[in-house]
Parts: sequence; C-alpha cells; structure tokens
Amino acid sequence: MALMNIQFRHIRAFVAVAKEKSFARASAKLNVSQPALSQTIIQFEENIGFPVFERTTRNVSLTKPGELLLEKALTLSRHIDGFHNEIHQLQQSVHNELRVGYLIGTAVEFIPAIVREFKRRRPEATLHLTEFDFTDSSAGLASGQVDCGIIRPPIDVRDIQIVELTREQCVACLPTGHRLSDKESVVLEDILDEPFVAAPTRGPWRDYWLANDHRIDRPANVVFEAATVESELQAVATEKGISITADSTAKFYARPGVVFKPIIDMPFCSIAIGYRDTSNRLVRDFISVVQNISEAQPVTGLSHGTGTKAP
Repeated sequence: MALMNIQFRHIRAFVAVAKEKSFARASAKLNVSQPALSQTIIQFEENIGFPVFERTTRNVSLTKPGELLLEKALTLSRHIDGFHNEIHQLQQSVHNELRVGYLIGTAVEFIPAIVREFKRRRPEATLHLTEFDFTDSSAGLASGQVDCGIIRPPIDVRDIQIVELTREQCVACLPTGHRLSDKESVVLEDILDEPFVAAPTRGPWRDYWLANDHRIDRPANVVFEAATVESELQAVATEKGISITADSTAKFYARPGVVFKPIIDMPFCSIAIGYRDTSNRLVRDFISVVQNISEAQPVTGLSHGTGTKAP
C-alpha cells in the first residue's frame, strides 16, 4: 500500500464539511475559497483511497467509511487544536503578551476601563484585543486565537471555564411602527411567530437568541442573517424581521427606526469571561481586572451575577 501523505489541513477540511454539510458554509468557516476546499477534500480522498462524501447538487453527506472516519478525525482535530493552543499560550507567556477576544456589542461600557486598569497593574505586559462578530460567538476561544474571551454564553466550545460577570435583561428589537412598538414590554408569546433576524452561524448561541428553548413545535422563521450589531439593527429598521438582543444594545446602539421592548418572561442573559486552563499567568490578572471593573460600574438594566471567581 502506498504511503499516505495526510496533512492536518486535510483533516480540518474534512471535519468542517462534515459538520456544516455544505462546502459553501465550510469554506466560509475556514476562510478559504470553495474551489480550494473542494481540491483539499479530493486530495484527502485520493490519499486514503476511498470517498468520504456523497455529493449532489443540493446535499453533501458522509459515506459509510466517512462516518467511521469522522469520530477519529474529530478526536485528532481536538488534540491538534489543543497542542496549537498550548504552544500559543507558552509563546504569549514567554513574551508577556495576552490575547483577549470580545464579542461585538459585549461589555462595550467596560472595555476602555479594563484596558486602562490592566495597563496600570501590568505595565510591562502587552494586551492584544480583538473584536469578533456573530460568526464566532466564542470570541476566538474555539480556534485558540485568544487566551480568554469576553462572551455571552452559551457557546459550543469544550473545556472552557466560565466566569460570569453580570446579567442583563433580554429585549425585543422591533421596527418603529411595529404592532408591539407601543407596548411597555412584551412576552415571548407575542413574538415567537414573527420573522426573525439571526446570527449566520448555527449552534447553541444562535438558538439562544432565537428563543428556541421556548418554541416547542414553533420553529423560528429566520428571514435574514446578520453578523454584526449594525447589520442586525439595519435589517430590523428596514422591516426585514425582528430580533432578540440584550438590554445594553438598546443603550449603546439605539438608532432611528428601531425600538426595544423588555421581554418579561425570558431569563436574563449573561456576560462572562471564558478561558481554558492556561500557562499564561496574565489570564488570572485580566479576569480579576474585569471582575473589579464590572462590579464598580453598574449599568442600568443589568444585575451582577454570582459566577465563579477568577482561577
């Protein structure tokens, strides 16, 4: 049997297509062109000697051998991602650098004070902040791009520790003139059958903001997908649909054409820091700074949680 030349890019491409069941979605997730991804899969199949996908004009599904291979590939992918993450953490620790991701629209009121206080405590350290849009609700944690992330749970990432910072009310974002726009507040029953604007990446985070846990046999009617707060609000303002968002969005992103109404029977959402057990000693300092800042700057509409303390 010929020696196989399987590279990790082949495994990553195989896992992405298997998860997304679409070459288009997988190529977007991997940030590569669709032809390049297709070629990578062809190379992978040529290397192993059998097809892993059945392709039609509409569907992509795993073959029987592909199904057997996927479990091993997922395990290998997790191990390699963990190995890369450990290398990154060691590199950042050696160079006294901390990589922090934050989800767009999250902790907007805290970020400037966090940066100032962290620099005061650790003037010798370098803080790298990166904003992530709704295509990555983990704020870089899933890919290992960051040491810790300011997020809104839930996120679909394994082995993540969560430190809850605060909670805030969920609100319905409606176009001006909507049938509910004159109400002081709404309940979920009022909005579940409305057309919805949703995040572009499927998973627990998107499900949460579509209130899927409260729907039972009433699936969400998603009519538009938005990757940023601005595009979400623009879609609502132009009456494409409504959305569910956090109370701080109403405070910091208010604009003509939209109104925000508290959803009185939906549990409060949370803002948290996510991190993996890490060798980068700066993570502990950063979490402490963020906890202190969030406790010292109460925001209208928010209530402080009692989450896990810093590691």
